[in-house]
Amino acid sequence: MAAVKRKLAIIFRYGASEHVDFLPSLPLVVQQLSEQGWEVHHYGFRGKGKVPESLKTHAQIHRGPFRVHRGRSLDKWWKAFLWLLYLPALGRTLQKQGIECVFVDETLPGSAGLLRRGYKRSLAFTVHDFFTEIYLAEGSLFAWLGRWLQAKDVKAWNSLDQIFTRVQVAKESLGKLGIEPDRIHVVPDAVDGTQFSPGLSSEERKQVRERWGIWTEDLVMVHHGIMHPNKGNVLLVEALFRLRHQLPNLKLLLIGDGPEKREVLNTAGRRGISDRVVCTGWVKTLDDIATLLRASDIGVVMRRGMPGDEYHVTSTLVHNLATGLPTIAVRLPGIEEVVQDGVQGGLFDPECGVEFDQWILRLARDPSVRHQFGSAGRELALTRFCPDTIASHYVNALSANFSGR
Repeated sequence: MAAVKRKLAIIFRYGASEHVDFLPSLPLVVQQLSEQGWEVHHYGFRGKGKVPESLKTHAQIHRGPFRVHRGRSLDKWWKAFLWLLYLPALGRTLQKQGIECVFVDETLPGSAGLLRRGYKRSLAFTVHDFFTEIYLAEGSLFAWLGRWLQAKDVKAWNSLDQIFTRVQVAKESLGKLGIEPDRIHVVPDAVDGTQFSPGLSSEERKQVRERWGIWTEDLVMVHHGIMHPNKGNVLLVEALFRLRHQLPNLKLLLIGDGPEKREVLNTAGRRGISDRVVCTGWVKTLDDIATLLRASDIGVVMRRGMPGDEYHVTSTLVHNLATGLPTIAVRLPGIEEVVQDGVQGGLFDPECGVEFDQWILRLARDPSVRHQFGSAGRELALTRFCPDTIASHYVNALSANFSGR
């Protein structure tokens, strides 16, 4: 008689296909869990792309009724609200189906508590974004709501069997909130080093740049990601304005969209440098992002240093390093766990001031430093963010530590 398989569910709001974009090691995680005898299920809304065959082979894919357009702020907020409403019912479904453990690879305010209403067995969450501290920060009109939501989240996190974070400083911060360190696993981001790799021919590079009004002689610093208010893209525009005379060929390429975009464009217009700021808007695929990174000259990783920013090793950083793009990054504790200043990249203060200007000028004038950062960053990305290694971390934690309730 065949042994009854234990059931495990992985949940990601945007769907399975987009989950692979966020976590390139996901197909390996699912495959290894399946080979260990787990029956793996993946739940989420409908993704934007095709689910990889390797994922479909080893997991049952459950699609919700909606598709989230991450490039449209209103749609994203509305679908997030619907997702939160859906979670208690999803929890009850998972409970009835005999799912022994659930891994939610996202941090959405209130989601842990809501899922717990319906699901009472082993539960794990990824905790790495503190949106209440971004949109409901101290000093704002609704700061009280942010404090209330965060208190609710901390209480719910304390009931979890496991928490995954990206950096050690996040583990330490969660420990200060009373969460037992033994339940917290530090697992870095993963990156597909083939998808994000160096190399465009000079003709390809020229074509990509000219499509966006960028010319051969231009020096392009690039930043990509959703334009949340904590990203600090406006500070990059101000830096561009400061450097306009010393580097008349310097341009800023912003890949993505979000709430900060209007302020970015308004600031560029007010400073008279609209012709130096290129906003692509939302691009369709990670391949498109990788191509734009290859066509750029200097990668920038920017955040304002708001509460919660220190918990990140951002995908922006990981993608830049893997692409071999010489990179400078804001000096925050999570990023400092990865980048040694002056080795794999340069670090600058969150105010994006003198240190930022000095690094841009140095990289603009010294190709050898650009080569050093690019090579060292690529080597770091292929070792520290290797999907195989990171998949093993997840599988070992999920399979060994879940005992079911």
